[in-house]
Amino acid sequence: MTNQQGADTTSRDASVESLPLPSSPNRWARPPARSSRALLALAWDDIHRFLADRTDLTRRTPGFAAFYEALGEVERERVERLWAVVRAIEHGGAVAAAQEAESLLRRMPDEDDGDGAAAVRTFAEALLGRIHKRSGSGGNLYLGARPPGAQLRAFELLRLRTPFIPFGYAAANRALLEAVREPGEVTLLDVGIGRGGQVRALLRNPWARRLIRSLHVIGVEPDSSPDTGGALQTAQVNVLAAAHEAGIPATFAGIGKLAEQVTLADLAAARPRGLLLASGSLSLHHIGLPEHGAPRGRDQVLETIRAAGFRWIVLLEPDTNHDEDDLPLRFLYAYRHYGTLARSLHAALRSSDAFLVWSEFFGAEIRNVIAHDGALRAERHEEAERWVERLEAAGFVIDTPTELVAPSAAPAGFEVVHTGRAATLRYDGVSLLAVLRARAS
Repeated sequence: MTNQQGADTTSRDASVESLPLPSSPNRWARPPARSSRALLALAWDDIHRFLADRTDLTRRTPGFAAFYEALGEVERERVERLWAVVRAIEHGGAVAAAQEAESLLRRMPDEDDGDGAAAVRTFAEALLGRIHKRSGSGGNLYLGARPPGAQLRAFELLRLRTPFIPFGYAAANRALLEAVREPGEVTLLDVGIGRGGQVRALLRNPWARRLIRSLHVIGVEPDSSPDTGGALQTAQVNVLAAAHEAGIPATFAGIGKLAEQVTLADLAAARPRGLLLASGSLSLHHIGLPEHGAPRGRDQVLETIRAAGFRWIVLLEPDTNHDEDDLPLRFLYAYRHYGTLARSLHAALRSSDAFLVWSEFFGAEIRNVIAHDGALRAERHEEAERWVERLEAAGFVIDTPTELVAPSAAPAGFEVVHTGRAATLRYDGVSLLAVLRARAS
Protein backbone atom coordinates (compact mmCIF):
# COMPACT_ATOMS: atom_id res chain seq x y z
CA MET A 1 0.00 0.00 0.00
CA THR A 2 1.11 3.57 -0.60
CA ASN A 3 1.78 5.94 2.28
CA GLN A 4 -1.64 7.55 1.76
CA GLN A 5 -3.35 4.19 1.89
CA GLY A 6 -1.37 3.22 4.94
CA ALA A 7 -2.43 6.41 6.69
CA ASP A 8 -6.05 5.60 5.92
CA THR A 9 -5.72 2.14 7.43
CA THR A 10 -4.02 3.36 10.59
CA SER A 11 -6.56 6.11 11.17
CA ARG A 12 -9.40 3.60 11.19
CA ASP A 13 -8.21 1.75 14.28
CA ALA A 14 -9.62 4.14 16.87
CA SER A 15 -12.69 5.45 15.08
CA VAL A 16 -14.08 2.31 13.45
CA GLU A 17 -13.76 0.19 16.59
CA SER A 18 -16.12 2.60 18.33
CA LEU A 19 -18.88 1.80 15.84
CA PRO A 20 -21.37 -0.99 16.46
CA LEU A 21 -21.54 -3.25 13.42
CA PRO A 22 -24.24 -5.81 12.63
CA SER A 23 -23.36 -9.40 13.47
CA SER A 24 -26.34 -10.73 11.52
CA PRO A 25 -28.79 -9.27 8.98
CA ASN A 26 -31.41 -8.78 11.68
CA ARG A 27 -29.42 -8.04 14.85
CA TRP A 28 -27.39 -4.96 15.85
CA ALA A 29 -24.77 -5.59 18.50
CA ARG A 30 -21.36 -4.27 19.53
CA PRO A 31 -18.70 -6.83 18.57
CA PRO A 32 -15.64 -7.50 20.69
CA ALA A 33 -12.61 -5.29 20.08
CA ARG A 34 -10.69 -6.28 16.98
CA SER A 35 -8.55 -4.74 14.25
CA SER A 36 -10.07 -2.13 11.98
CA ARG A 37 -9.53 -4.39 8.98
CA ALA A 38 -11.58 -7.14 10.63
CA LEU A 39 -14.33 -4.65 11.45
CA LEU A 40 -14.37 -3.40 7.88
CA ALA A 41 -14.61 -6.97 6.61
CA LEU A 42 -17.64 -7.35 8.86
CA ALA A 43 -19.13 -4.21 7.29
CA TRP A 44 -18.49 -5.65 3.82
CA ASP A 45 -20.15 -8.91 4.80
CA ASP A 46 -23.11 -6.88 6.04
CA ILE A 47 -23.43 -5.18 2.64
CA HIS A 48 -23.50 -8.62 0.99
CA ARG A 49 -26.17 -9.90 3.37
CA PHE A 50 -28.18 -6.71 3.03
CA LEU A 51 -28.25 -6.94 -0.77
CA ALA A 52 -28.94 -10.68 -0.74
CA ASP A 53 -32.03 -10.03 1.37
CA ARG A 54 -33.29 -7.33 -1.00
CA THR A 55 -32.90 -8.75 -4.48
CA ASP A 56 -36.60 -8.14 -5.07
CA LEU A 57 -36.06 -4.42 -4.45
CA THR A 58 -33.06 -4.20 -6.83
CA ARG A 59 -34.60 -6.36 -9.58
CA ARG A 60 -35.00 -3.38 -11.92
CA THR A 61 -31.22 -2.84 -11.85
CA PRO A 62 -29.51 -5.99 -13.19
CA GLY A 63 -26.03 -6.55 -11.80
CA PHE A 64 -26.55 -4.14 -8.92
CA ALA A 65 -24.21 -5.96 -6.50
CA ALA A 66 -21.55 -6.38 -9.22
CA PHE A 67 -20.70 -2.68 -8.92
CA TYR A 68 -19.57 -3.15 -5.33
CA GLU A 69 -17.72 -6.36 -6.13
CA ALA A 70 -15.66 -4.48 -8.73
CA LEU A 71 -14.47 -1.69 -6.41
CA GLY A 72 -10.74 -1.38 -5.85
CA GLU A 73 -9.30 -2.01 -2.38
CA VAL A 74 -8.96 1.61 -1.31
CA GLU A 75 -12.40 2.67 -2.51
CA ARG A 76 -13.96 -0.43 -1.02
CA GLU A 77 -12.53 0.40 2.42
CA ARG A 78 -13.88 3.93 2.16
CA VAL A 79 -17.31 2.65 1.19
CA GLU A 80 -17.21 0.24 4.12
CA ARG A 81 -16.66 3.18 6.44
CA LEU A 82 -19.55 5.09 4.89
CA TRP A 83 -21.70 2.00 5.26
CA ALA A 84 -20.82 1.73 8.93
CA VAL A 85 -21.92 5.36 9.36
CA VAL A 86 -25.21 4.68 7.56
CA ARG A 87 -25.92 1.61 9.70
CA ALA A 88 -25.08 3.49 12.90
CA ILE A 89 -27.49 6.29 11.92
CA GLU A 90 -30.15 3.70 11.18
CA HIS A 91 -29.84 2.23 14.66
CA GLY A 92 -29.51 5.42 16.67
CA GLY A 93 -25.73 5.61 17.01
CA ALA A 94 -25.49 9.24 15.91
CA VAL A 95 -22.46 10.17 18.04
CA ALA A 96 -20.29 7.30 16.83
CA ALA A 97 -21.55 7.82 13.26
CA ALA A 98 -20.56 11.49 13.33
CA GLN A 99 -17.11 10.68 14.71
CA GLU A 100 -16.47 8.14 11.98
CA ALA A 101 -17.73 10.43 9.22
CA GLU A 102 -15.52 13.28 10.49
CA SER A 103 -12.52 10.95 10.72
CA LEU A 104 -13.11 9.79 7.17
CA LEU A 105 -13.38 13.36 5.93
CA ARG A 106 -10.04 14.31 7.53
CA ARG A 107 -8.32 11.50 5.65
CA MET A 108 -9.70 12.37 2.22
CA PRO A 109 -7.31 14.08 -0.22
CA ASP A 110 -8.32 17.52 -1.48
CA GLU A 111 -8.69 16.29 -5.06
CA ASP A 112 -10.06 13.12 -6.56
CA ASP A 113 -7.47 10.34 -6.55
CA GLY A 114 -9.11 7.69 -8.70
CA ASP A 115 -10.34 5.79 -5.64
CA GLY A 116 -13.62 7.60 -5.13
CA ALA A 117 -12.28 10.48 -3.01
CA ALA A 118 -14.62 13.11 -4.49
CA ALA A 119 -17.71 10.98 -4.03
CA VAL A 120 -16.70 9.68 -0.58
CA ARG A 121 -16.04 13.20 0.69
CA THR A 122 -19.44 14.43 -0.53
CA PHE A 123 -21.28 11.45 0.95
CA ALA A 124 -19.54 11.86 4.29
CA GLU A 125 -20.52 15.54 4.34
CA ALA A 126 -24.11 14.65 3.46
CA LEU A 127 -24.28 12.07 6.25
CA LEU A 128 -22.92 14.60 8.73
CA GLY A 129 -25.55 17.06 7.55
CA ARG A 130 -28.20 14.42 8.17
CA ILE A 131 -26.88 13.68 11.67
CA HIS A 132 -26.64 17.32 12.72
CA LYS A 133 -29.81 18.36 10.81
CA ARG A 134 -28.00 21.30 9.30
CA SER A 135 -27.69 20.33 5.66
CA GLY A 136 -28.82 22.73 2.97
CA SER A 137 -29.94 21.39 -0.41
CA GLY A 138 -33.47 20.63 0.74
CA GLY A 139 -36.39 20.97 -1.67
CA ASN A 140 -36.15 21.66 -5.40
CA LEU A 141 -32.50 22.55 -6.00
CA TYR A 142 -33.11 24.32 -9.28
CA LEU A 143 -35.88 26.59 -8.08
CA GLY A 144 -33.66 27.75 -5.23
CA ALA A 145 -30.47 28.00 -7.26
CA ARG A 146 -28.30 31.07 -7.05
CA PRO A 147 -27.88 33.27 -10.17
CA PRO A 148 -26.61 31.15 -13.06
CA GLY A 149 -22.95 32.13 -13.14
CA ALA A 150 -20.88 29.12 -12.12
CA GLN A 151 -23.89 26.85 -12.61
CA LEU A 152 -24.30 28.00 -16.21
CA ARG A 153 -20.57 27.44 -16.82
CA ALA A 154 -20.91 23.94 -15.36
CA PHE A 155 -23.92 23.20 -17.58
CA GLU A 156 -21.98 24.33 -20.64
CA LEU A 157 -19.19 21.92 -19.71
CA LEU A 158 -21.75 19.13 -19.42
CA ARG A 159 -23.23 20.12 -22.78
CA LEU A 160 -20.01 20.57 -24.72
CA ARG A 161 -17.41 18.30 -23.07
CA THR A 162 -19.33 15.27 -21.83
CA PRO A 163 -21.83 12.95 -23.55
CA PHE A 164 -24.61 13.46 -20.97
CA ILE A 165 -26.55 16.40 -22.43
CA PRO A 166 -25.75 15.55 -26.09
CA PHE A 167 -26.94 11.96 -25.56
CA GLY A 168 -30.11 13.08 -23.76
CA TYR A 169 -31.07 15.76 -26.26
CA ALA A 170 -30.17 13.69 -29.34
CA ALA A 171 -31.96 10.53 -28.19
CA ALA A 172 -35.06 12.29 -26.87
CA ASN A 173 -35.41 14.54 -29.92
CA ARG A 174 -34.95 11.70 -32.35
CA ALA A 175 -37.64 9.74 -30.48
CA LEU A 176 -39.96 12.75 -30.82
CA LEU A 177 -39.24 13.29 -34.51
CA GLU A 178 -39.70 9.60 -35.35
CA ALA A 179 -43.24 9.95 -34.01
CA VAL A 180 -43.98 12.57 -36.71
CA ARG A 181 -44.87 10.20 -39.53
CA GLU A 182 -45.70 12.88 -42.11
CA PRO A 183 -45.17 16.65 -42.40
CA GLY A 184 -47.72 18.69 -40.51
CA GLU A 185 -48.63 20.81 -37.52
CA VAL A 186 -47.12 19.70 -34.19
CA THR A 187 -47.77 20.65 -30.58
CA LEU A 188 -44.95 19.85 -28.14
CA LEU A 189 -45.70 19.82 -24.42
CA ASP A 190 -42.35 20.23 -22.63
CA VAL A 191 -42.72 19.47 -18.92
CA GLY A 192 -39.91 21.24 -17.11
CA ILE A 193 -38.81 23.23 -20.14
CA GLY A 194 -36.21 25.23 -18.22
CA ARG A 195 -34.69 27.76 -20.62
CA GLY A 196 -35.71 25.79 -23.68
CA GLY A 197 -32.43 24.05 -24.45
CA GLN A 198 -33.89 20.78 -25.69
CA VAL A 199 -36.46 22.45 -27.96
CA ARG A 200 -33.75 24.65 -29.44
CA ALA A 201 -31.71 21.51 -30.19
CA LEU A 202 -34.80 19.94 -31.75
CA LEU A 203 -35.31 22.91 -34.04
CA ARG A 204 -31.70 22.68 -35.24
CA ASN A 205 -32.26 19.11 -36.41
CA PRO A 206 -32.68 18.94 -40.22
CA TRP A 207 -35.52 16.43 -39.73
CA ALA A 208 -37.49 19.07 -37.85
CA ARG A 209 -37.37 21.42 -40.82
CA ARG A 210 -38.70 18.69 -43.11
CA LEU A 211 -41.39 17.29 -40.80
CA ILE A 212 -42.72 20.23 -38.77
CA ARG A 213 -44.80 22.63 -40.84
CA SER A 214 -45.69 24.69 -37.74
CA LEU A 215 -44.88 24.22 -34.07
CA HIS A 216 -46.85 25.12 -30.97
CA VAL A 217 -44.81 24.72 -27.77
CA ILE A 218 -46.51 24.40 -24.39
CA GLY A 219 -43.85 24.99 -21.78
CA VAL A 220 -44.43 23.90 -18.18
CA GLU A 221 -41.96 25.52 -15.82
CA PRO A 222 -42.41 26.73 -12.21
CA ASP A 223 -39.55 29.25 -12.52
CA SER A 224 -41.78 31.93 -14.01
CA SER A 225 -41.71 35.67 -13.50
CA PRO A 226 -43.55 37.69 -16.15
CA ASP A 227 -42.29 40.99 -14.71
CA THR A 228 -38.60 40.25 -14.16
CA GLY A 229 -38.12 37.27 -16.49
CA GLY A 230 -37.87 33.72 -15.18
CA ALA A 231 -36.74 30.55 -16.93
CA LEU A 232 -40.17 30.18 -18.59
CA GLN A 233 -39.98 33.65 -20.15
CA THR A 234 -36.40 32.97 -21.26
CA ALA A 235 -37.55 29.71 -22.84
CA GLN A 236 -40.20 31.53 -24.85
CA VAL A 237 -37.65 33.98 -26.25
CA ASN A 238 -35.14 31.21 -27.00
CA VAL A 239 -37.65 28.86 -28.63
CA LEU A 240 -39.24 31.49 -30.87
CA ALA A 241 -35.80 32.73 -31.94
CA ALA A 242 -34.66 29.20 -32.78
CA ALA A 243 -37.87 28.54 -34.72
CA HIS A 244 -37.41 31.76 -36.70
CA GLU A 245 -33.84 30.74 -37.54
CA ALA A 246 -35.07 27.32 -38.68
CA GLY A 247 -37.83 28.85 -40.79
CA ILE A 248 -40.59 27.08 -38.84
CA PRO A 249 -43.66 29.12 -37.84
CA ALA A 250 -44.00 28.78 -34.07
CA THR A 251 -46.13 29.89 -31.15
CA PHE A 252 -45.55 29.48 -27.42
CA ALA A 253 -47.88 29.03 -24.44
CA GLY A 254 -46.37 29.04 -20.97
CA ILE A 255 -47.77 27.36 -17.87
CA GLY A 256 -45.95 28.69 -14.83
CA LYS A 257 -46.62 25.76 -12.52
CA LEU A 258 -45.07 22.63 -11.08
CA ALA A 259 -45.92 19.56 -13.15
CA GLU A 260 -48.12 18.16 -10.39
CA GLN A 261 -50.19 21.36 -10.38
CA VAL A 262 -51.06 21.26 -14.08
CA THR A 263 -54.68 20.35 -14.82
CA LEU A 264 -56.58 19.30 -17.91
CA ALA A 265 -58.07 22.81 -17.99
CA ASP A 266 -54.54 24.31 -18.06
CA LEU A 267 -53.60 22.14 -21.02
CA ALA A 268 -56.84 22.89 -22.87
CA ALA A 269 -56.31 26.64 -22.33
CA ALA A 270 -52.89 26.32 -23.98
CA ARG A 271 -54.74 25.28 -27.18
CA PRO A 272 -52.90 22.14 -28.34
CA ARG A 273 -53.44 21.30 -32.02
CA GLY A 274 -52.14 19.01 -34.72
CA LEU A 275 -50.06 16.02 -33.66
CA LEU A 276 -49.68 16.16 -29.87
CA LEU A 277 -46.28 15.15 -28.47
CA ALA A 278 -45.06 15.40 -24.86
CA SER A 279 -41.56 15.45 -23.42
CA GLY A 280 -40.12 15.41 -19.92
CA SER A 281 -36.34 15.69 -19.64
CA LEU A 282 -34.76 15.34 -16.20
CA SER A 283 -37.91 16.80 -14.68
CA LEU A 284 -40.53 14.22 -13.77
CA HIS A 285 -38.47 12.83 -10.88
CA HIS A 286 -39.07 16.19 -9.15
CA ILE A 287 -42.81 15.53 -8.93
CA GLY A 288 -43.71 15.43 -5.26
CA LEU A 289 -45.68 12.79 -3.40
CA PRO A 290 -49.33 13.32 -2.38
CA GLU A 291 -48.47 12.15 1.15
CA HIS A 292 -46.03 15.06 1.33
CA GLY A 293 -48.52 17.64 0.09
CA ALA A 294 -48.31 17.38 -3.70
CA PRO A 295 -51.74 17.75 -5.38
CA ARG A 296 -50.94 14.86 -7.76
CA GLY A 297 -48.39 12.10 -8.00
CA ARG A 298 -46.40 10.89 -11.00
CA ASP A 299 -49.03 8.43 -12.12
CA GLN A 300 -51.69 11.14 -12.09
CA VAL A 301 -49.47 13.55 -14.05
CA LEU A 302 -48.94 10.91 -16.75
CA GLU A 303 -52.67 10.15 -16.78
CA THR A 304 -53.44 13.87 -17.24
CA ILE A 305 -51.08 14.09 -20.22
CA ARG A 306 -52.76 11.08 -21.82
CA ALA A 307 -56.27 12.36 -21.07
CA ALA A 308 -55.38 15.68 -22.74
CA GLY A 309 -54.88 13.80 -26.00
CA PHE A 310 -51.10 13.66 -26.26
CA ARG A 311 -50.28 10.80 -28.58
CA TRP A 312 -46.64 10.17 -27.67
CA ILE A 313 -44.49 10.94 -24.65
CA VAL A 314 -40.70 10.82 -24.39
CA LEU A 315 -38.90 10.72 -21.04
CA LEU A 316 -35.23 11.33 -20.23
CA GLU A 317 -34.41 10.30 -16.66
CA PRO A 318 -31.47 9.15 -14.51
CA ASP A 319 -31.53 5.35 -14.29
CA THR A 320 -31.30 4.81 -10.52
CA ASN A 321 -33.52 4.62 -7.45
CA HIS A 322 -33.42 7.53 -5.00
CA ASP A 323 -37.14 7.40 -4.33
CA GLU A 324 -36.51 4.59 -1.84
CA ASP A 325 -37.27 5.56 1.77
CA ASP A 326 -34.94 2.99 3.35
CA LEU A 327 -31.70 4.93 3.96
CA PRO A 328 -29.21 2.02 3.60
CA LEU A 329 -30.68 0.89 0.27
CA ARG A 330 -30.92 4.48 -0.95
CA PHE A 331 -27.28 5.01 0.01
CA LEU A 332 -26.17 1.97 -2.01
CA TYR A 333 -28.11 3.15 -5.05
CA ALA A 334 -26.78 6.68 -4.66
CA TYR A 335 -23.12 5.70 -4.26
CA ARG A 336 -23.34 3.41 -7.30
CA HIS A 337 -24.85 6.22 -9.38
CA TYR A 338 -22.86 9.23 -8.20
CA GLY A 339 -19.62 7.34 -7.69
CA THR A 340 -19.81 6.31 -11.34
CA LEU A 341 -20.70 9.87 -12.37
CA ALA A 342 -17.64 11.20 -10.52
CA ARG A 343 -15.34 8.79 -12.33
CA SER A 344 -16.88 9.64 -15.68
CA LEU A 345 -16.45 13.39 -15.10
CA HIS A 346 -12.78 13.03 -14.23
CA ALA A 347 -12.28 10.84 -17.30
CA ALA A 348 -13.97 13.35 -19.63
CA LEU A 349 -12.85 16.69 -18.15
CA ARG A 350 -9.72 18.23 -16.73
CA SER A 351 -9.62 18.20 -12.94
CA SER A 352 -10.76 21.80 -12.33
CA ASP A 353 -13.69 21.49 -14.72
CA ALA A 354 -14.74 18.14 -13.24
CA PHE A 355 -14.71 19.71 -9.77
CA LEU A 356 -16.88 22.61 -10.98
CA VAL A 357 -19.50 20.32 -12.54
CA TRP A 358 -19.45 18.03 -9.50
CA SER A 359 -19.88 20.83 -6.98
CA GLU A 360 -22.48 22.82 -8.95
CA PHE A 361 -24.73 19.89 -9.83
CA PHE A 362 -24.08 16.53 -8.28
CA GLY A 363 -22.80 17.46 -4.83
CA ALA A 364 -26.03 19.28 -4.05
CA GLU A 365 -28.05 16.35 -5.39
CA ILE A 366 -26.23 13.92 -3.09
CA ARG A 367 -26.97 16.11 -0.08
CA ASN A 368 -30.63 16.19 -1.10
CA VAL A 369 -30.79 12.41 -1.58
CA ILE A 370 -28.90 11.44 1.58
CA ALA A 371 -29.52 14.18 4.15
CA HIS A 372 -33.24 14.72 3.63
CA ASP A 373 -36.51 12.83 3.85
CA GLY A 374 -40.14 13.71 3.24
CA ALA A 375 -41.04 16.75 1.15
CA LEU A 376 -37.49 18.15 1.34
CA ARG A 377 -36.14 15.23 -0.71
CA ALA A 378 -36.92 16.35 -4.25
CA GLU A 379 -34.27 14.34 -6.13
CA ARG A 380 -36.40 11.20 -6.28
CA HIS A 381 -34.97 9.41 -9.31
CA GLU A 382 -36.40 6.06 -10.38
CA GLU A 383 -35.10 3.27 -12.59
CA ALA A 384 -36.04 3.19 -16.27
CA GLU A 385 -38.07 0.03 -15.67
CA ARG A 386 -40.07 1.78 -12.97
CA TRP A 387 -40.95 4.55 -15.45
CA VAL A 388 -42.00 1.84 -17.90
CA GLU A 389 -44.37 0.48 -15.26
CA ARG A 390 -45.78 3.93 -14.55
CA LEU A 391 -46.34 4.71 -18.24
CA GLU A 392 -48.10 1.40 -18.84
CA ALA A 393 -50.31 1.93 -15.79
CA ALA A 394 -51.26 5.38 -17.19
CA GLY A 395 -52.46 3.87 -20.47
CA PHE A 396 -49.34 4.12 -22.64
CA VAL A 397 -47.54 1.40 -24.60
CA ILE A 398 -43.73 1.48 -24.70
CA ASP A 399 -42.48 1.87 -28.26
CA THR A 400 -38.94 3.22 -27.94
CA PRO A 401 -37.23 3.09 -31.35
CA THR A 402 -34.57 0.42 -31.62
CA GLU A 403 -31.69 2.82 -32.28
CA LEU A 404 -31.88 6.43 -31.10
CA VAL A 405 -28.14 7.09 -30.89
CA ALA A 406 -25.45 5.15 -32.71
CA PRO A 407 -23.39 3.11 -30.20
CA SER A 408 -20.20 4.30 -31.90
CA ALA A 409 -20.99 7.87 -30.86
CA ALA A 410 -20.04 7.23 -27.23
CA PRO A 411 -16.56 8.39 -26.10
CA ALA A 412 -14.10 6.08 -24.32
CA GLY A 413 -15.53 4.47 -21.21
CA PHE A 414 -19.11 5.26 -22.21
CA GLU A 415 -21.45 3.09 -24.22
CA VAL A 416 -24.95 3.45 -25.58
CA VAL A 417 -27.07 0.35 -24.96
CA HIS A 418 -30.55 -0.19 -26.36
CA THR A 419 -32.40 -2.55 -24.05
CA GLY A 420 -35.53 -2.95 -26.16
CA ARG A 421 -37.45 -0.72 -23.74
CA ALA A 422 -35.05 2.22 -23.46
CA ALA A 423 -31.85 3.71 -24.82
CA THR A 424 -29.31 4.00 -21.99
CA LEU A 425 -26.02 5.80 -21.57
CA ARG A 426 -23.60 3.77 -19.46
CA TYR A 427 -20.17 4.27 -17.97
CA ASP A 428 -18.13 1.27 -16.81
CA GLY A 429 -21.24 -0.84 -17.30
CA VAL A 430 -23.45 1.29 -15.00
CA SER A 431 -26.54 2.80 -16.64
CA LEU A 432 -26.68 6.51 -15.80
CA LEU A 433 -29.35 7.95 -18.13
CA ALA A 434 -32.27 6.41 -19.98
CA VAL A 435 -34.54 7.65 -22.77
CA LEU A 436 -37.83 5.91 -23.46
CA ARG A 437 -40.86 6.64 -25.61
CA ALA A 438 -44.45 5.53 -25.21
CA ARG A 439 -47.63 6.02 -27.24
CA ALA A 440 -51.17 6.29 -25.98
CA SER A 441 -52.88 2.93 -26.29
